[in-house]
Amino acid sequence: MLSKKKYAIYGGTFDPVHMAHIILADIAVKEIGLDELIFMPAYISPFKQDTPTSSGENRYNMITKILNFNPAFRVSDYEFTLKSPSYTINTLEYFDDLDYNKLYFLLGFDSLMEIESWHRGTDILIKFPLLTGYRPGTVKNDVISKIEYFREKYNAEINVLDMPPLDISATDIRRRILNGYSIKGLVHPKVEEYIFDNKLYQ
Repeated sequence: MLSKKKYAIYGGTFDPVHMAHIILADIAVKEIGLDELIFMPAYISPFKQDTPTSSGENRYNMITKILNFNPAFRVSDYEFTLKSPSYTINTLEYFDDLDYNKLYFLLGFDSLMEIESWHRGTDILIKFPLLTGYRPGTVKNDVISKIEYFREKYNAEINVLDMPPLDISATDIRRRILNGYSIKGLVHPKVEEYIFDNKLYQ
């Protein structure tokens, strides 16, 4: 009997994609045994419509620079084709209809804590297994309580990955570039090169 293949969608603005994104994705592939992990840059996040971001093309291109970090990494421009604010549940259901054997959703810890407020967020909890990692500064007991609440109320499958404490944010990276500070170690060297070659965030 053929074993089920495992896939994950990793959604976000990735503005820019940085080392915490990459390491979380790499850990997800290794801990869960994913066959593919698909970075899914949002065309426009419903929660960030007023936030300036670099173009979808630039964010997509930056992700292509990190794909050789892990052979399971992929990138999709699916949400760009929608030309409208993108809702995670719609993307997950679209890819689920493509008959992926088991489709996970990888998201940051902050996003998981707010997922009930998302458009059809409870459907995500009910229908799709989730992957996440602890964020530096979070109170572990609060985390455990929230995850147990999701498990009990929605029978949610939530896998907490063994993520090292990396305090890196895209907001801080953009601010550092704007103010002329180094971003070495915060992004992949090829992403750093792309940012400065294309004068992003300046």
